[in-house]
Order: sequence, then C-alpha cells, then structure tokens
Amino acid sequence: MKMTAALIVLVFSALAYGQSSSLMRAPAARPAASEPVVGSGSFVVVAPRQESKPATRALEQYSMIGIAPQPPRKFKVNDLITIIVRQQKSYEADGRLDNKNKWTLDGKLSDWFRFYDDLRHLGSDRLTNGQPGFKFDYKNDYKAESRNDREDRFSTRLTGRIIDVKPNGNLVLEATWHEQHDEEKFTITLTGTCRSEDVTPDNSILSTQIADLNLVEKNEGAVRDGTRRGWIPKILDWGKPF
Repeated sequence: MKMTAALIVLVFSALAYGQSSSLMRAPAARPAASEPVVGSGSFVVVAPRQESKPATRALEQYSMIGIAPQPPRKFKVNDLITIIVRQQKSYEADGRLDNKNKWTLDGKLSDWFRFYDDLRHLGSDRLTNGQPGFKFDYKNDYKAESRNDREDRFSTRLTGRIIDVKPNGNLVLEATWHEQHDEEKFTITLTGTCRSEDVTPDNSILSTQIADLNLVEKNEGAVRDGTRRGWIPKILDWGKPF
C-alpha cells in the first residue's frame, strides 16, 4: 500500500511539472507597450499582430504550428505579372441544303378586241387564226453539302504590366512582345482585366482568367508574303461568283 501511494504521488507530481513546463503555454514575457496583453498571473499571451478571423485567433496564440494568414497582396500601377497564354478553340459545322422548285404557267387568249375599217367601231375580234396562248414549265433541283472543321491552339508566356487598378481591386493588364529573326517579325499584344485574387503566389495568371481578353498576333516577312492573298482573290471571294 505504501508503495502504491508513493507511485500515485510520483505520477501526479510529474503531471503537474509537465503542465507547468508545457510548450503549449508561453512563459511570462514583457510585451511591448503598443501590444495588448491577454491573460493574467504568471503566464500572459500577446495578441496576434495581424488581424484574422476569430475562429483562428486561439490557434495563433497557443499552437506551435499555427500561423496567421498572409494579408492580401497590394498591387500598384507598373507592377509586372507573368501571363500564361493557353488558348484552345475547336469549331465544327455541318450543313446540308436540298431545294426543289417546280412551277408551270399555261394560258390561252379566247377573246380580244379590234377596230373595224372605219376606225370608229370597236368590236370583238373573231380570232380566225386560232386562239393564241402560252405555256411555260420550270423545274429546279439544287443540293448542297458543306463541312467545316477547325482547331486553333496558341500557347506562350509573356510578362504584362499593370496599367490601372480599379476601386474593387481588379487589375487592367497590358503586354507587348516583339521578336525578329532576320526578315521575320512577330508582334503579340495582349490586353484585359483580371481579379487580384486570381494572381498566384508565383506572380502568374492564366489567360483564361482574364476578362475582355484581346490577343493580337501579327507576322511580317517572307513567309507572310508567300501566304498572303492578292487583291484579285479577295475580290472574287467578296463577290462569290461560284
């Protein structure tokens, strides 16, 4: 019995010592004059410096791994943001036209008028040569089938500049890329508006997250000249004679 009582006293002493030296509680420290103090007695806790939701303040004060959330990033005009362009578009269309027209015109003249010899008497003509008439048949069958498949892909990365920050935090971006290889010149211009929350921690954003996206690519050089249509094909395509 004495041995059992001694063990119980020893266990409770160890628990009391562990609670007094627990890392989950910060020892008393002299906080700065500008920092509010929470608690009383031999252990005090300094309130978190960054504002956070009430549900997480306890974790920030007592947890060894809990950290305060980072405040939203502040953007300024002329800040640079990497834009990842991944545009993909697929288009498929089928058309079929079947048109049939048929109509017939048939008529005969059974009565007519004439002036007799004295030119003062108007009467009915006897139509001695038979009744004049007409007949016209028209038939038109037209069939047409068309199919159009198109798939476009455009992928690149370029750095844009913030040209305006809206009152609600939206960012207006503008990016321009010029590249030249001998006589070949490439120019890419991109403009649009995105949310500041969509910018990732690595300072990048996808082109699919940009509203009012305007992406223009221009090519100049021998390759472009070889594939450019002349003014005669343009006129023929505009008139569509066939």
